Amino acid sequence: MTSHGDTLSGGCQCGAVRYQSEGPFDDPELCHCRMCQKAHGAPAVTWASVPVAALHWTRGQIAEFQSSKHASRGFCNQCGTPLTFRRHNSGSIDIALATLDHPERFAPTHQSGVEARMAWFPTVHTLRDERIEGVPVSNQHPDHDTDSWP
Repeated sequence: MTSHGDTLSGGCQCGAVRYQSEGPFDDPELCHCRMCQKAHGAPAVTWASVPVAALHWTRGQIAEFQSSKHASRGFCNQCGTPLTFRRHNSGSIDIALATLDHPERFAPTHQSGVEARMAWFPTVHTLRDERIEGVPVSNQHPDHDTDSWP
């Protein structure tokens, strides 16, 4: 969890949407639910909650998809990066931790949606590690705020 006063920033892959939050980022979790899997195209997603009033869009705005009767998911309408999960009638919003400029600052404290966890997920630590050699050519926004992009 971050304390008040810690300003964290992040954004989408293309840089069209950027945000800052002064936290606190609470309850970091690893979610395995089927909606998260489909929304992110991944076996699991890490989230942390932040008060809605503490989250500020510094570039662009998110588009939203009402993924259930009770919640909406925010994403960049330019590149499709999933960014938020917002329960309706709640004072908090969940931020996809991998969209932070420094996601390594947060480790999940629990897992949810385990009924949909991929059967192979508990063994991922046994997979062979491979590094990507060289610098891949990327159009991805850098992991920090910029005055303009591109």
